[in-house]
Amino acid sequence: MGVKFVGVSKNEQGDITHVLTNHGDLIEVSEAKEMALNGEVDSITDLHPDGTWEIAHSAGNYQYEEGNLSTLPEV
Repeated sequence: MGVKFVGVSKNEQGDITHVLTNHGDLIEVSEAKEMALNGEVDSITDLHPDGTWEIAHSAGNYQYEEGNLSTLPEV
């Protein structure tokens, strides 16, 4: 089972700077993106600077964006 993102930390401008994992680790967004690209995050295959995420299906190359990390609780 991979990592799940359960919370976010934002700067004064409201930009997401860090993500809290279900393991209790507070990591920078750049590291969270790298983890997603490496397949370490449940279901998420990429993160975008605006907080949206991308899911790539294993059947074909169809990809779509879903939701936004900013809806997670702020920590």
